[in-house]
Amino acid sequence: MLEADVLPMSGNYITNLMHFITFLELKKMHVSGTTSFTQILPEKEVELEKSKSRLGRFDFFAQTTNGKSIGFEVLTRPSKGKMKEKLPYSREVDEFVFVIPEHSLDFYKKHEKNGLHDSVRKKFLPKEFADKKLFVWILDSEKHRFTQKGSFSEVFNVDL
Repeated sequence: MLEADVLPMSGNYITNLMHFITFLELKKMHVSGTTSFTQILPEKEVELEKSKSRLGRFDFFAQTTNGKSIGFEVLTRPSKGKMKEKLPYSREVDEFVFVIPEHSLDFYKKHEKNGLHDSVRKKFLPKEFADKKLFVWILDSEKHRFTQKGSFSEVFNVDL
């Protein structure tokens, strides 16, 4: 059985909803067997490597049965700057996942080729986001489901 069965809630409705849906998704992955976890911890504190005096906090921290550690950051209003601030957390885990609402960073998103999108100038996120440890889960909060999961550079235009 997993260690976390209760999810502490604080913040506004959308923040709580996104945390709750992410937590349910992790439990669903565990129950279905797609990824087995030994623990899922909400609000796990971490001491950041570069600045030993600075503590940080993962919104969720998961440990898989094969020993992989995964940190999750749920951002209700993501921006390039906010995400860049959270990048040092990725050094503390094997995988780091940003959970963001659908359509929040569309101007950085990779689009399927069609006449309209080909003519629109692409915007790129900095090369730090090309790290193979970085992943993104895109959440449709109205339908309460994830619409896309993948590595950061698969979903968004990243400056290489």
